[in-house]
Amino acid sequence: MLTVLALSALSLAQPVVVNWSAMVEPQDLRPGEFGRVVVTADIKEGWKIYAFQPYGDEGPIPTKLTLAPGDAKVAAAGKVLEPKPADRFDANFKLDIKYHSGQVRFAMPFQLGADAKGSQSFKIDILYQACDATSCLRPTQESLNVALIPAGGPIRPEFDAASTAIPDQPGNTSMSHAAEKPTAAPKSDASPVDKAKREGLLAFMAVAFGAGLLALLTPCVFPMIPITVNYFIKSTGGDGRSQVRGAAAYSLGIISSFTIVGLAMTLLFGASGIQKLATNPVVNLFLAGLFIVLALSLFGIFELALPSGLVNRFSSGGSKGGLLGPILMGVTFSLTTFTCTVPFVGTVLIAATQGDLLYPALGMLAFSSAFAIPFFLLALFPQWLAKLPKSGSWLATVKAFMGFLELAAALKFISNVDLVYQWGLLTRPAFLSIWSTIMVLAALYLAGWIHMAHDSSAQKIGWVRRAVAVGSAACAVWFLAGIQGAHLGTLGSFMPPDPYPGKKGTMVAGELEWSEDYKGSLASASAKNGLVFIDFTGVTCTNCRWVEQNIFPDGKVREELERYTRVKLYTDRIGKDEANFHLQVKLTKQTTLPIYVILDPKTEQVVALHAGSDLTPESFTAFLQSGHQAVAQR
Repeated sequence: MLTVLALSALSLAQPVVVNWSAMVEPQDLRPGEFGRVVVTADIKEGWKIYAFQPYGDEGPIPTKLTLAPGDAKVAAAGKVLEPKPADRFDANFKLDIKYHSGQVRFAMPFQLGADAKGSQSFKIDILYQACDATSCLRPTQESLNVALIPAGGPIRPEFDAASTAIPDQPGNTSMSHAAEKPTAAPKSDASPVDKAKREGLLAFMAVAFGAGLLALLTPCVFPMIPITVNYFIKSTGGDGRSQVRGAAAYSLGIISSFTIVGLAMTLLFGASGIQKLATNPVVNLFLAGLFIVLALSLFGIFELALPSGLVNRFSSGGSKGGLLGPILMGVTFSLTTFTCTVPFVGTVLIAATQGDLLYPALGMLAFSSAFAIPFFLLALFPQWLAKLPKSGSWLATVKAFMGFLELAAALKFISNVDLVYQWGLLTRPAFLSIWSTIMVLAALYLAGWIHMAHDSSAQKIGWVRRAVAVGSAACAVWFLAGIQGAHLGTLGSFMPPDPYPGKKGTMVAGELEWSEDYKGSLASASAKNGLVFIDFTGVTCTNCRWVEQNIFPDGKVREELERYTRVKLYTDRIGKDEANFHLQVKLTKQTTLPIYVILDPKTEQVVALHAGSDLTPESFTAFLQSGHQAVAQR
């Protein structure tokens, strides 16, 4: 053993074969609560590190993790939790040695001080030795910086004692859990975001840019198309340079809000900060009010303009209207789409809570840049329309019609507030009835039976306007049919869940039944030697509604779901869903919605699936089948 160590010590530099990272659980820890730091060792293939137990002078250096609080208000709360190591004869030391390989997670319980305020920064000191089949590197010491910002509120019951649970392990055949019994479904050892980060900055930026392009396919983006056109219709005219400036300012608002607001909310409120911002009732009421004001302006009731002082301050080179308005509209766009962005946003922002700001910042910059490109072109589109001959009369009609669409969009944000507070006023039938009424009014306007202040008395109603009026009336009938169960396509994603969460509704014949009792579902599945399918969802989640209405009803998907014990857990209602949210973070290490989990109650192994824009019935069916196959093999 001494020869091995002496030879390894002769090297002035040695390869990096173990990458360490750390994450605080839960992300929104409150003063006085117990949490833990999950430390992950990503060990290069062919190498291993050794278990915590000492081996004496003839054995290897055991792995040791130590919490170094420094000035932070944190204190260790028990021994470091280690998964069961593998046990095998080691040719380097001629001993039976316990070790870890692949990817392994340890947990370090701690308590946050009751008087903790502001950012807390502390270290995890690590001592370990790595060996392959023929040689060992010299013992290595490393330190990980860990940061957390305490959340507000009283101590929660689920965090009033230190956790003694071994952290969930990645799917790795060399790990103890995998060796003891098969998992319900194997977890991949790294997400696409993590893999891209390992490949370097350019690969990570490329993944972020691609995720932004995919995010354009999510349901929340569609309403922003008429809203974007509506806003820039108001400012048609001017020279080409000012048009480009306005479109660029709008794009800048999108990019800066995703990057700056996203990072700020994450640092202030933890990994769930961006989701909490998107579901915040005050934010949703503001957006609803903004869209109503825009609608009234498009109806010609008043002229919407920024205060002259702000216009002068933020205008650029004398360009008309200034740049503040387009920038604020870009920020509004981001707020309305935060809940529909693909899992990339939630995944990359978690790193910001662990002290890594470079990759989250650059990732959000690349993501939002891809997101903004089509809307830069849309912002220019109304300016191109204004150059068409005789655009004045019909363009005024377009403005008024789009005002009705603004009112329909405003109802979505009012519905979010109703759902978060559980008032029960805007149920799905009520929502569809109002949308139907709005489309009837739009049809009457286009048919010439209702007039706006800016309409010309000599204005003629052409065949295009009549055709759109008929289409609006058809939409009104379609929405009423939706109350009776007619499929509404993508538009159905914007409706409240049916039945209304927390209220017993009439079960439609043939629909899947879901429980909201997590513990009861675990017991039921365990008794049947089966699996639990968990739908982590939100009352305000548009993507969740899309999956429920376009993926779950598929024949093969439904057939597979019927073989599971199904539980639906909402995570975003005020004062009701904190336990569900913390369970989601515990099982998936993610805060984004929707996310689906297959859980094996016997092995306590999980596999999670994020519902991105590329989800199809076929891919979801394959995900569900993987769980059944694992049960058959265990």
